[in-house]
Amino acid sequence: MAAHEFRGSVLQEAYTSGMNYRTNHYRRILNMYMRFHGAVVAKYKAEVEVYRIAGKLELFEELFNDGVMNHVKDKLEKELALAHARLSDVKVPNLDWEKLGEPQMWR
Repeated sequence: MAAHEFRGSVLQEAYTSGMNYRTNHYRRILNMYMRFHGAVVAKYKAEVEVYRIAGKLELFEELFNDGVMNHVKDKLEKELALAHARLSDVKVPNLDWEKLGEPQMWR
């Protein structure tokens, strides 16, 4: 085996190893970002639900101030409490770009 053949295979292995590492690194970052994006979307949907129910409750209180439809008001208040609970259950992860080796993504 000639010296250049040996050197070529070592360089090819180093290149392949580097490419595999880089590909896996960016796949992990993409996967983490996709989870982050999903959490942000879930939180947004929960917030929309809270505001929708709160708006219904405000409108109901303005239109029907008498005690005739208290069961509807109670139902809306229970829905609002449940929506607040769902909103508090949604956790958005914090992406630590420094830890991922990508500090330029934060800036």
